Amino acid sequence: MHASHGRPTPAHRRATSSRRRFLGLMTAGAATVGGAGTGWVAAATNSPATARTYSSQQDIADREQFIAGILDSTAPAAVAAWITGTGSAPAEISTEMTTQVNSLADAASTGTGTARDAVLVSWIRSAATQRTIWDRKYEFLRTGSGGAGTFGIITPDVRAAYPAQLGTDPQWDPDKESHREVWAALTSEERQIEILRTSTAPGVSRHHLGSDADFFDTTPQDWADDGPEAANYAWLRANAARHGFLQTYTAESAAAAPAISEERWHWSYAPVSEAVLTYVRANVNVIANTLDTLWGYDPTRYTYIKEHWYDYMSHVNETAYFG
Repeated sequence: MHASHGRPTPAHRRATSSRRRFLGLMTAGAATVGGAGTGWVAAATNSPATARTYSSQQDIADREQFIAGILDSTAPAAVAAWITGTGSAPAEISTEMTTQVNSLADAASTGTGTARDAVLVSWIRSAATQRTIWDRKYEFLRTGSGGAGTFGIITPDVRAAYPAQLGTDPQWDPDKESHREVWAALTSEERQIEILRTSTAPGVSRHHLGSDADFFDTTPQDWADDGPEAANYAWLRANAARHGFLQTYTAESAAAAPAISEERWHWSYAPVSEAVLTYVRANVNVIANTLDTLWGYDPTRYTYIKEHWYDYMSHVNETAYFG
């Protein structure tokens, strides 16, 4: 049984070299995903379709209604598989997402003077790939033993409970003995909460869709107002909406409980992601049953997210910035 979930109405480069290589593999690997039913296929090249432009939130809403019509005419099991990262998007939607993501990446490259291959750092991830990310964080794997270095943002509650071991370190570090001591003392639910500040579980990630992508860099401290990514964030704020994109996780959405922390690098093609949110709100049980199957290999590491997956999907920004 799943807890009952409310259905709220929408209110509205400097990564480490190993981190950069990891993200690059995730993006490049997108082109190989999908043939075996593990995810959606997308090539990291321009789609032959013509990119759409938007001038208002109403433009986005109008296109969202068209996308919603496609979803409503598709078998629920197929839509649920796509949303949870084990299936493919309807062909027309996948082509549009590929076109729009590349359109924004091309414009960002030109507008910021950044090499094109350094703009789009992470895009589509299957449920299988997301499970690998979740597991290596949950298991706190060292670099060289399946880990990928530092991750996440240490929550204030845990930092306050272990001040001597964590100090002022901004992120979790599986290679640091004092951090390993703390992680070993955390319960399964506490580990999940720590991971969920900046990452999510297989089946729940918006990166399964193909509508959401990470731009420039994903190191949280680099995106501070005075950080090295501040100018790139200003460009995205000023220009992403024209391509139909909104910032998924904002300071405002992060104030909800529970929610992903602000991510200034994560942008979503709104006509698709908003149509998907509407679909999820109307088909909670279908999605929940699919997630149960995904998490069946070890339910103990999904106890908290099983009760709160809907909140993490819903507690997001839903408004583009048009100046």
